[in-house]
Amino acid sequence: MLFLGIVNFGVVLAQQLSISNSARRAARFAVVDVEGRACGDIEAEARNAAITIGMGPSDPTYALSGATGPCERPCADSTDTTDLKVTLTYHSNFVVPMPIPGFPAGVDIAGEGVFRCEYN
Repeated sequence: MLFLGIVNFGVVLAQQLSISNSARRAARFAVVDVEGRACGDIEAEARNAAITIGMGPSDPTYALSGATGPCERPCADSTDTTDLKVTLTYHSNFVVPMPIPGFPAGVDIAGEGVFRCEYN
């Protein structure tokens, strides 16, 4: 049972690291371009960067918030203190179900990337 717990923990940890890194990467991707990035490009960046063990690009739930501009340029018309936030969430089911009554079948994980809008 200890071995099963270690395997499940390792997979969830890999997914958590991937979710966190991809959210941060997508937020940075959105704010460093002078021309601005479209929301679809930002979402594609977040989803493609999140691919890891047991998780494909369509799995995490994506959300963009904090920026004031239209979806074509999220940081348009922003001030120097405007942050752009990308959030990814995912419900990770354990690879190996734990044979303990009442033990959850998985856990919810989330990652958030926040960057200041550099260009408006």
